[in-house]
Amino acid sequence: MSQTDVVIVGGGISGLSALHFLRQLKPQLSVRLFEADNRLGGTIGTDHVDGYSFDWGPNGFLDREPLTLRLVDELGLSDQLERAGANASNRFILRKGHLRKAPISPPAFLLSDILSVTGRLRVLMEPFASGPPVDVDESIYDFARRRIGRQAADYLVQPMVSGIYGGRAERLSLKSCFPIMHEMESKYGSLFRAMIAKAREAKAKGGKAGGPGGPGGWLTSFKGGLYRIVECCEQVYEEFITKDTAVRSVVRDNDRYRINLDDGESISAGQVILAVPSYRAADIVTDLSRPLAELSASIRYAPISVVCEGYLRSKVRRNLDGFGFLAPPKEGRRILGSIWTSSIFENRAPNGYVQFRTMIGGDGDHDSMMLSDEELVGCVRADLNSIIGLDGPSDKVRVYRWRRGIPQFKVGHSGIVSAIEEHLRTLGNIHITGNAYYGIGLNDCVKQSYRVVDRLQQ
Repeated sequence: MSQTDVVIVGGGISGLSALHFLRQLKPQLSVRLFEADNRLGGTIGTDHVDGYSFDWGPNGFLDREPLTLRLVDELGLSDQLERAGANASNRFILRKGHLRKAPISPPAFLLSDILSVTGRLRVLMEPFASGPPVDVDESIYDFARRRIGRQAADYLVQPMVSGIYGGRAERLSLKSCFPIMHEMESKYGSLFRAMIAKAREAKAKGGKAGGPGGPGGWLTSFKGGLYRIVECCEQVYEEFITKDTAVRSVVRDNDRYRINLDDGESISAGQVILAVPSYRAADIVTDLSRPLAELSASIRYAPISVVCEGYLRSKVRRNLDGFGFLAPPKEGRRILGSIWTSSIFENRAPNGYVQFRTMIGGDGDHDSMMLSDEELVGCVRADLNSIIGLDGPSDKVRVYRWRRGIPQFKVGHSGIVSAIEEHLRTLGNIHITGNAYYGIGLNDCVKQSYRVVDRLQQ
């Protein structure tokens, strides 16, 4: 049985960033990374087809996280970063069958027709809203309804939640999904007062404050697609990576861990980093700690399908002058929203063509996974045709399905994570990273992987 200091299980962005920071910060530690699939990256992938660049899942990250920018720089990729164009600030919400521009400033909000006059007035009463319930993990919807009213909760907050988490606001925890928003109310008693205070603080420092959802940032990817960061990690750290090799289980072996692989080999490691989805982590640690396995398995995922389509520009009747749109559940559409990729990033479609990335599914539509590719594409085209106008079939189409695509930080999630952390402390020298625990974005994964590496014992 071979030995190593650290074994990383999983070759998505969490495992790869953990490997990078380990080699950068603690090169004296030997390490091996095992990935069950024949490719790295998890839900990150990019297909290049006849002039189109189709991203499988996420299509970028916000350039606000120093650790992600550090990772990019240390990989030598800074010159390949691509910031979204100015159109990215134009975002739309479907309301009564029409796309309406989402307001990004107080004056724009007052003139916006997304909410009725009564709905807008209710939002302006936010500083006088009732306080949070005591000792309750409040849902995002209950929070929004309490502070800014039901109409804003339905047409501003719920589509944002479905666009980010593929979830339902009434099921998800405010504290876990939007911790900064939760903190702002706790500290200032009002989101308006908090935003004013943060704007003043930022101005004094010469910066710009973010909104209630979190710090500011600009959508950023790489020239040619997000998969470039995965390709670079594989090129740089190929000698430490083993693909097509699944980890079956992790068990205690005196003061070390024995990692049992599906091919029958076993590895002895002093420390283990689990960088896999929580349901896979549950399978792997069952023989090590059944309570830990049950906690990990209790984190649910929402299904999501990404339908990428390329169209001749002349076949699209609407001017694609923005990032895309979100469709609130109350609009009765099957799709969650659509991103106009070729309007925000360059070279994502051939000259004279455009690309859409439309999402369908989410926690409110598990049955979408039962649809065939043809049925999924049919749903997308029917909705897009009625919203933006399409003349005829698409030029190219790709469908990417994720049966367990996005972790759902449901009410009570923070308690589950705290219990997982306690079990890990008891076991010692086994760690978790990934998008199922502290945040679902690429930045969250990179940040958590850095924290794990930073506290590894030498």
